[in-house]
Amino acid sequence: MKRAKGLISKWNSGNITAWFSEIRMAQMRVASGIILMVYLTLHLGSHALGLISDEVMHSAGGLMKGLFRNWPATIILYSALAIHTLLSFWRVYRRRTLKLKFKEWLQLVTALAIPYFLISHVIGTRYASFAYDLNDTYDYVLLSVFVFSPNYAYYNALGLIFAWLHGCLGMHMWLRSKSWYAPPIRTYSLFIATLLPTLALTGYLAAGQRVAPKATDGEFMGEYYAKLNLVDDAVFSWLAIDIDRTELFFLVLIGAVVLARFGRSVLQFRTKTVTIDYVDGPSVKLPIGASLLEMSKISGVPHANVCGGKGRCSTCRVRLINPATDITPPDDAEKKVLQRVNATEDVRLACQFHPQNNLNVLRLLPSEIDRASRSDFEPWSSGREKEITVMFADLRDFTRTSESRLPFDVVYLINQFSKAMGEAVEQHEGRIDKFLGDGFMALFGVDSSSGNGAANALQAAGDMIEALDKLNEKLMGDLDEPLRMGVGIHTGSVILGNMGYGDARGLTALGDTVNTASRLEASTKEQKCVLCVSSATITKAQMTAPDDSKRRIAVRGKKEKLDIHALMNIDHVEPIKERATA
Repeated sequence: MKRAKGLISKWNSGNITAWFSEIRMAQMRVASGIILMVYLTLHLGSHALGLISDEVMHSAGGLMKGLFRNWPATIILYSALAIHTLLSFWRVYRRRTLKLKFKEWLQLVTALAIPYFLISHVIGTRYASFAYDLNDTYDYVLLSVFVFSPNYAYYNALGLIFAWLHGCLGMHMWLRSKSWYAPPIRTYSLFIATLLPTLALTGYLAAGQRVAPKATDGEFMGEYYAKLNLVDDAVFSWLAIDIDRTELFFLVLIGAVVLARFGRSVLQFRTKTVTIDYVDGPSVKLPIGASLLEMSKISGVPHANVCGGKGRCSTCRVRLINPATDITPPDDAEKKVLQRVNATEDVRLACQFHPQNNLNVLRLLPSEIDRASRSDFEPWSSGREKEITVMFADLRDFTRTSESRLPFDVVYLINQFSKAMGEAVEQHEGRIDKFLGDGFMALFGVDSSSGNGAANALQAAGDMIEALDKLNEKLMGDLDEPLRMGVGIHTGSVILGNMGYGDARGLTALGDTVNTASRLEASTKEQKCVLCVSSATITKAQMTAPDDSKRRIAVRGKKEKLDIHALMNIDHVEPIKERATA
């Protein structure tokens, strides 16, 4: 009873609208997308069995009907389809800018194209079975698209391709923030994502080629129509009309959404405006209603957003500088994301925060900004002790490589290496502390928990190794031997502060942890490995490393020996459970 009264109170206070936040809708998109992806995977799998025989393919079709033609499964499946489609329309309507990355454009276009190309298939099978009691066997589908209505073969193929492409993009964008979704898993996933639709379309075509000649076989067609349960010869005409009307309705619906969005864009410029002053960037003035991330995109202000502004990561977070007292607080979903990175109360997700008043904001993980201009606003600017992960990386024998080269060539190589490594570090929320000639020092976990920092450092190391391999391929003709590097990673307490003088002033870390990470990088030569990672880092990241990589080494400057793992890559460093948030 008390719970019911609480829900009514929330409804009356208008909090029900907060439940339908971008994060909530993103969760609904993910849930409905997973349901549809499971169905699509099984559907493509049954098509692929056409490569074996018609009997196996028919058996798989019968199993699919048994799984999904009951009422509970039908309600779940088509509810997921409706929710996913409506949320796609809502995203089109809600967008305030069309400045999208290519993969975001691809995902949006395929989302709108899927229903149109699959309308004929859905109406010709599930709807025909429900409305006209047709027995839509595989022979019925194959004869329909390969003999009676060949145009539908292209529609079906395009629909399945778009659906699979959209689903794989969505799953990748959802999973890439998961710690276990490491390069080996991504590679296997890409292989399966490419192989399955290829086998499905090949099996579909092979089955169609086998059944098409049977259309002239009177005995076969007699048995076919007997099994079809055709109650009236006009059923196919009725289905064609239903398909045309549904396609027209869908196109009108898309047009209405586009027009509504255009009208909303026109009206928004007549509303109240707010001024956003970026600590490390410009000052912009825009109508209220958009999220802070959307305002950044509209104004051309670089703003990190790994998940595309869906509230699945925390890379777009900002710190509000002297915020007004009437700032709308974050909803429960946004709070959970912020708690995962131990964010303070003045930190918000830009993709979820809709400014109603003028603000000064600091992007915590910005893209292509001057770090020195914002460092005085960071919480560690005057000094702070924190547990973080420190990484040192250095090119091996680069002095020998550079001796036979012109100065320009040496600078070019260093810049190429620095760019590739810097991108890998920042992709995983790391900060480059300083470049040291042919090496650098990076910090992880400055703006998040120590567990996240340790895990991000390990993932960054994996990307760095891949980036160096690609750089070696690119420079293959210009190098006598491939570039090699050593990486040392250690987790522990440091003193963070904004140190230095003038233009050289910026974030750095001091303490034994920094010295130890540097010694581990040097130890990669003795251990004949690429990575020397302290056991403290592996433990803090809640991961495991192979037993045969364990070492207990003496570290210069430390009395006790240190437990480490000597690794060539991070392929076998795996999470033991979901990483803690504290």
